[in-house]
Amino acid sequence: MEKEHIEFLNQIVNSVEEAGIQLEQAYNSKNSEKFNKAKKFILQVQKKINGEIK
Repeated sequence: MEKEHIEFLNQIVNSVEEAGIQLEQAYNSKNSEKFNKAKKFILQVQKKINGEIK
């Protein structure tokens, strides 16, 4: 695997981990706006990953 691909995947993983933390914090504090924002970000990343796989 090329170094650029590894760096890209690492960046995606870090972004999704951070979004997951934000999602959990928003859920625990019952902040629906932040929850939906984090959820939307995660779904966008998932869509981009699916697009790259196809």
